[in-house]
Amino acid sequence: MAPAEVPKLSVYPMPFPQYPKPYDQEVIITPRQHFLAEQSEYQDFRVPSSIILCFESVLMDHYRLQDFTQSRRFWTGEMIYLGDEDRPVALVGNFGIGGPAAAHLLEILIAAGVGHFVVVGHAGGLQKDRAVGSLVLCDQAVRDEGVSHHYLAPEKYAHPSESLTHRLQVQLDATGMAYTLGTSWTISSMYRETKEEVRHYAEEGVAMVEMELASLFAVATFREVHLAALLVISDYVAFEEWDEHLHAQSTSEALFAAMEVAQKALLKST
Repeated sequence: MAPAEVPKLSVYPMPFPQYPKPYDQEVIITPRQHFLAEQSEYQDFRVPSSIILCFESVLMDHYRLQDFTQSRRFWTGEMIYLGDEDRPVALVGNFGIGGPAAAHLLEILIAAGVGHFVVVGHAGGLQKDRAVGSLVLCDQAVRDEGVSHHYLAPEKYAHPSESLTHRLQVQLDATGMAYTLGTSWTISSMYRETKEEVRHYAEEGVAMVEMELASLFAVATFREVHLAALLVISDYVAFEEWDEHLHAQSTSEALFAAMEVAQKALLKST
């Protein structure tokens, strides 16, 4: 007897995560345990009052060289203390890209005692009317990555802290900077942003695409800390070809402006 043919499916019905986990299940390793296991390397660690998670080498290189900063290695990245000795804001970067790398470090920073975070970085534009150098304050992120699904039940979007997003908005308004509120599409690989997907999300009105926000929003929501994101449009994927302006003057100027807004907002939030 010939074996039965396997029916062809247009969409493979794979649950994600593949094991249907309740989100209150007991875990093997907690971030706090991991941090304490490495504590001998961090005897002199000063816990910042808040942190700017940075994905831009131009910012890290600039602030590392300033007279008012102190730099040190921290876990998988670099931490630069800015200003106030007693309640410093720290800039953390050079820890890699993508949701897993960012979420791992965020977990450790939360375990160390930090409760407020702002993400500053660049993103690919999906709307052609937003110029290079435009600031986008993210109000939600499409969960097209893996990390968030291990923290939150299935849902299309992950969300930032409302109060900290509002604080950034107040600071932006106070400075008179132009910005828009917008949705981001978080995907795990920039090399798998297909033309069909780009058209789909652009037609939905999604403002930008990046690789970390949905993961970071999910971890922060699960751990009940405050995290918001202010990103800069640095390139376009809404055309048939990649239109790249990563190192343009308008991109760099907007990144430094976002950095100043983030620092001021965090100082007023903690």
